[in-house]
Amino acid sequence: MDNYFEWKDNLKENMQEVANRTLEQIQENIVLSEVKNRHEGYGISAEHYIIMQKAFKSVKTDMDDFLKLLPVEDKNALNTVSSLYNSAIDMGVAAMEFAAQCKRILADLYDKEKSPLEQYIDEMESDKEDFEDVEEK
Repeated sequence: MDNYFEWKDNLKENMQEVANRTLEQIQENIVLSEVKNRHEGYGISAEHYIIMQKAFKSVKTDMDDFLKLLPVEDKNALNTVSSLYNSAIDMGVAAMEFAAQCKRILADLYDKEKSPLEQYIDEMESDKEDFEDVEEK
């Protein structure tokens, strides 16, 4: 896998590219089975949501610690800010892994899940196959 990608001015586009690369990296390290249905997709999403919640809790704890240091002038806040930085990076990693898994779910379920309109069209086409055209004499 090429570890270099072209940096864009739009941060969201860069994050989408990082999510794509993260999915590629996960697939290189682990053989992922195909997501069979939306229930399995929900399970995968829920698992990564919990990981994100834990990472956010760590950021929140570090922010609370930083707030406690504000009134105390002789305390050095560098350790707390360093911890906050590391927690934020960990949360970013968790977010990219979550986004990568969502990308996987989308890719696996794209052809399987049909909207009501698509289902109706399919039904109409199958109904047409059941009828024969009347021949003219």
